[in-house]
This record gives sequence, structure tokens and C-alpha cells, in this order.
Amino acid sequence: MPIKMDEIRYREPDPNKKQPNEVWNQRYAGDGYLFGKEPVLALKSHLGVLRKGKAIEIASGEGRNAVFLAQAGFEIEGIDCSSVGIEKAKKLAAEKGVKAEFKVQNLDFFLMPLMKYDSIVMTYYRPLPRFFSEVRRGLVMGGTFLLEAYTVDHLKANPQNPNLDFEDCYKPNEVLSHLKEFHILYYDEIPEGTTHTVRVIARKVQK
Repeated sequence: MPIKMDEIRYREPDPNKKQPNEVWNQRYAGDGYLFGKEPVLALKSHLGVLRKGKAIEIASGEGRNAVFLAQAGFEIEGIDCSSVGIEKAKKLAAEKGVKAEFKVQNLDFFLMPLMKYDSIVMTYYRPLPRFFSEVRRGLVMGGTFLLEAYTVDHLKANPQNPNLDFEDCYKPNEVLSHLKEFHILYYDEIPEGTTHTVRVIARKVQK
């Protein structure tokens, strides 16, 4: 039976759900790379728009995006709640012969260093709303932020995906509501078949 949007939007939190690090350690436990070794489409297609220099990827998983940025000449850090993902990210960087710094981090409590990064990347992860203020804090003036993630429509179209969590899916236009103090360089919510994503590139500007 198809899932109704109201059932998705108002689903009650599961009190028995495992902590994110437990969930992702289990998902990343296999020998292969869960989502492959290639970067997400927004990063691959719009790399030249990002401000070059120091960068950080939030929820870097097994390192595919961070390693791609390192290959492109960025000084990159990657943080993730999964220790298994971080170890595989380090192996991927070694395999590709690039330098990238990875560390395990509880993302709910991460405080962004002030104006440290030229670019910040965050894909397939939906943080607490306050985190977008952390993104702005962490960017230098003129720095860029790239986001790619699923929307709730993707969950409706793919209800059986075992690696898809409701809390990581954005509502329509939700991302824009968090980036009102940014200059939006690129925005896309156009569905492709049963794939429904939001892709954004934004630049930090003076308020």
C-alpha cells in the first residue's frame, strides 16, 4: 500500500531507534563502499563554483566527496559519527594517494571554528536547524556551501530503501529557509524519475 505524505510528515519518533553512530557503523560494515567511491552529482557538476582552499565535509561517511575534493586541490577535513565510515575514508584517501584529515565527531555537538573554511560540503544529512548558523560561522566571507540531499518526496517514492531515514529528508523549500542570509548561486529540486533531491550552492555575504 502506498505511503501517504501525512504519514511521512507526522511520523512519530521511534523511541527504540539506535543511535546514529550505531546505525551507520552497521551500514558501513561491509567490505565495499556503500554508496560507491564517486562524489555526489552536485559536487561533480559544480566543483568550479566552490571557493578553493580549506574545506570541511559534514557527515563525510566513507569519504567519497572529501577525497574528490582533495584530488581537486582542496585542503580537506571530513567529520562523521561513524568510526567505521571514517576508517574506510582514510583507506580511500590512501588508495587515491591524497591527503585528507578525517575524524569521528558527534555531529549534534559540533561547534564550527570561526571563519576557518573557504567551502563547506554537506550531503545526505539533515542537521538540527541551528547548524546552518554554524555553517555561516565557519565560512570566510565569500565562502561557499554545497548541499545535496533527499526530499520527503523521495521517501514517498522509495519507501523500502533500508538506508533512507525520514529525519534526513528535507521538506520542499526547507533548505532555502535556512539560507536566507546567503546568496543562492544554484538551487534545484527537479525530480529525476523516482529520485527526488535538493541541490544548493550558496555563498556567504555581508548581512
